[in-house]
Amino acid sequence: MTASQMAAQTSDSSVTNGRHADQREASPCEARPNGASRTAPRATQSALLASLPWLRHGLSYRIPGMGSADGNVGFGSPRDKDDAWAMRQQWCAGMGVDASRIVTMGQVHGADMLRVEADDAGKGATPNSEHLGLADALITDAPGVVLTTLHADCLPILLVDPDRPAIAAVHAGWRGTVAGVAEAAVSAMRDAYGSRPERMLAYLGAAIHVCCNEVGSEVTAAWRDRAASLGERREQAVTKPGEKEHFDVPLANALLLQRAGLLPEHIEIDPACTKCDGEHWFSHRGQGPLTGRMGAFIMLATEDSRGA
Repeated sequence: MTASQMAAQTSDSSVTNGRHADQREASPCEARPNGASRTAPRATQSALLASLPWLRHGLSYRIPGMGSADGNVGFGSPRDKDDAWAMRQQWCAGMGVDASRIVTMGQVHGADMLRVEADDAGKGATPNSEHLGLADALITDAPGVVLTTLHADCLPILLVDPDRPAIAAVHAGWRGTVAGVAEAAVSAMRDAYGSRPERMLAYLGAAIHVCCNEVGSEVTAAWRDRAASLGERREQAVTKPGEKEHFDVPLANALLLQRAGLLPEHIEIDPACTKCDGEHWFSHRGQGPLTGRMGAFIMLATEDSRGA
C-alpha cells in the first residue's frame, strides 16, 4: 500500500489529528504496509516522493516469519546481526539500492545532524562497520549514498530538495521533536546546499500516532515551549482523551516543518500507527524495548541506476 498523501494543514477547519478532515473516519490502525503478505519484501513508499524518478526511498516494516526476527534491520542486542544484515540487503534490493552503501548514525534523540559525503558510503552498513557519528539527522547531495535511520515508534522524516537535488533522513521521537530536529534539518540543507524550504518535500513515515502516544505533562510542556510562536495552532498536536495528554508527533513535526517554510501541500503524513498495528510494524511501546527496528532509506540515484 502506498502511503496516503495527506498534507498537514494548520487551520482547525481542515485538520483532525494531522489528517484531512474528510478522512477523519479512517483510523491509522487500519493502515497496512504494501507487500505485507509477500515473501519478497517491497518497501512502503511515499506517493509524494515516488513521483521523482531520480530518487530511491522506502520504509521496511515487520513481516512475521521473515528471517529470524520478522524482517528487522537493526543491529542492536539481542538481535542477530548477520540476520539483520541479510534483511537490509533484501529490503534494499527491493528498493533498487545497494545495501553496502548504507550510512547510519548513532541516534541520540536530539537535534544534531551530520553531512554525508560520497566517501562516507558504507559507514554503519554492515555489522562490522562503524556508523558515521552521533546525531539524529543525515543530509547529503551525493548520489548513490543510502541515508538510513532506524525506528520502532519514533517518526522517520525524509526530506527532499528537488532542485539541487539533496536529501535528508531524520529520526524524530518526542525528544527530538521538542528539540527541533525537523527544523534543524531544513536549516542545515539550506545552509549546506542552498535549499529553499518552499520547494522542499517531506514524507513523515509510519510512527506511533496520537491515539496511542500517552505522555507526561513534561512532554507537552516542552512542546508548547518549542511551538510557542505557533500560538493556538500548537494545541492541534495535543489531545486529552483521559487523565493524561496524548502527543501527536507526526502532526507536531508537520507544523514545525511549515514554520521552517515548507508548504502544507509538500508534506505527506503516513497514517500507519506502529503501536496499533504491531503485526506489521515494530513498536517499542507495544512490544517492548527489545523489539526489532524498521529502516527508513533514501538515496539520490546515480545516472546508472535511474532507469532501474
